[in-house]
Amino acid sequence: MKAPSERTRRHLAASAEREHERLDAWVEQLDLDLPICLADQLVRVRPLDRIVAWCKAHQPHEPPSSPRGAAIRYLLNHQLPLRHFLDDGRVPIDNGIVERLHIRAALAWKNLLFAGSDAGAERATIAYTVLGGCELADVNPVEYLADVLPRLARRVRLRDVPALLPARWKAARAAGAAATSAAGA
Repeated sequence: MKAPSERTRRHLAASAEREHERLDAWVEQLDLDLPICLADQLVRVRPLDRIVAWCKAHQPHEPPSSPRGAAIRYLLNHQLPLRHFLDDGRVPIDNGIVERLHIRAALAWKNLLFAGSDAGAERATIAYTVLGGCELADVNPVEYLADVLPRLARRVRLRDVPALLPARWKAARAAGAAATSAAGA
């Protein structure tokens, strides 16, 4: 493929700069209210389709090793996860929490080599997973395990297991506390 001429590159740069300024002005006009979920606001506006179209139109004219070419390639390669974020307001734009949990697991691998057996390592992995789920759901792991382990010992039906996951357990406990306080009032 022939490299674009200097004139074409200048035109593309000017076009990109105009598009950038237009998007900046557009974002300022939104007057985003920060307490409202950002995803909900972006779903209403949906600028992604226009940005992807612009990137597809300009990608052939931009060298892949240039910063703009790398940014275009990154956006086009990650547009499906970005669309998922825009479609589901529960999906956070930052997955730092999950990344930190992965680091914990990676550090545990070395320690699991000394678990004594494969079964011991599997049990330790399950414990790390449960504790990580409690941390994600902002649940006290001691209270959670004190409530859930006796239930599991009484043989829980497989269809009832999802209700015992930390986030659902927390929601059910909060609903039970609200019902108890409403009945006492």
